[in-house]
Amino acid sequence: MQKKLPSIIVLLGNITVLAGLAVLAYLGFYNRYWADDWCYSADARQLGTLPATLQYFDTEDTGYSSNRYSLTFFSALTENTLGMFGNQLVATLTISLWLIGLVWTGWNVSKLIKPLPFAVILFASALLLFYNLYLSPQRFQILYWRSGVLPYSTAIVFWMLILGFVTHQMNQETPARWVNYIVAPLAFLAAGLGEISCVFLFSGTTLLLVATWRAKKQNQAWAERSFETLFIAWLFLLLGMIALIVSPSNARVANMNVKRSNPLIVPFVSLKHAIDFIVFSLKDLPLPHAVFIGMMLGLGIITTQADDSILTVKRVAILLAFTTLITYLLITAIQAPSAYFYSATPDPRGQSLSRFTLLLGIAIMAWIVGMWAAKNITGQWLVLASVVVMLAGFAYTARSITSIYSEIDGFIYRARVWDERDAIIATEKAQGNMLIEVPAIDTGLIHTRDMFGSTGKGWKQFSLNCGARYYGVDGLKVKQ
Repeated sequence: MQKKLPSIIVLLGNITVLAGLAVLAYLGFYNRYWADDWCYSADARQLGTLPATLQYFDTEDTGYSSNRYSLTFFSALTENTLGMFGNQLVATLTISLWLIGLVWTGWNVSKLIKPLPFAVILFASALLLFYNLYLSPQRFQILYWRSGVLPYSTAIVFWMLILGFVTHQMNQETPARWVNYIVAPLAFLAAGLGEISCVFLFSGTTLLLVATWRAKKQNQAWAERSFETLFIAWLFLLLGMIALIVSPSNARVANMNVKRSNPLIVPFVSLKHAIDFIVFSLKDLPLPHAVFIGMMLGLGIITTQADDSILTVKRVAILLAFTTLITYLLITAIQAPSAYFYSATPDPRGQSLSRFTLLLGIAIMAWIVGMWAAKNITGQWLVLASVVVMLAGFAYTARSITSIYSEIDGFIYRARVWDERDAIIATEKAQGNMLIEVPAIDTGLIHTRDMFGSTGKGWKQFSLNCGARYYGVDGLKVKQ
């Protein structure tokens, strides 16, 4: 029975966390357009996909950051091909592609270091993804709000796919040249999704490129096989970063009267902000982090076989220190753009990148410790204790899933009122009325405004906002 326990635990774990991801995806089918979505979709309808994207070269105010060429392109493409249905698929596609990228990269890395069963890699990947979304500083905006998903979550998805191709090359006797022709546009598109995510992806790829270059100098085969592909990814991320910086549409930033920080102090401020984020996360959410650590630690223990190589205390210490340093540097890189442009930390959706990085670093460290414990602590009690901890973790995760599902009433309410308003506008417009009063939608629970702000012109008089442009009417006003 003890020999079957690891397989049973992994199976139960997969069922639990995949169910959680399914619930998160299901809520997305009740989603609609909010805030900047209206502006992107209005331009997509009026201009077309490519002309809307080419506003990258304009200096007029579009209502959104048109220098983010990939964000504009994918927003417009979704609107002009799938319409609202595409928006409702955002959460499902994000979760699916993110999970595929994590599993693919994990599978390739495991073949290099220690081959693991597919079910184990799937569980570890799904567990990381579920807790990343569950603990996100702004789950709604980075999973359901299209204008927030694309510059943050989609950027990580693209990076995971790029890393999947790079690690694929590491395992090939002869690197495939066709991979380079896929990685190049993927990297350029990933960079154009947003400034914060671009800096994050470029920093992570740079660290990996340096490590691979050093290994290549030592004639390590995996590095020699993957260096060219990795360099191409790094180069096109750099080109994308430059494209973000030199866009003529950045002229709008000069008119925002935002006080920028002295570039010389940005690194020090970013280092402090990174520490603040890590400390605040662990102090503010101790239980879910402890549960996550316990499950990753247990997984490292129950998947370590008797014939695995022994990790010495010195090597474990080095690996833990190295992982801690890389995690800290990447979180610091995430803080830098906001520290420079706004003299502040990133907003919650921007910190979602920090959450993913922190959890990934914690997962790697917990697994390493688990492997060491399995090889150096004798007795069956360790495996049994790990099983108990993981079962408790599954129970906590199941409870978390019910908490997420309890949000469905809010999703249904917003979808119902949104659809009613959509029908009102269509009816009034058909009757020749181009100034239309519409019901307000309470978006307080999702911290994301509707087409109207909480106060402003649309609450007092008819407003020609992005929602009005989307519907092709002269003005919209909230019913009082």
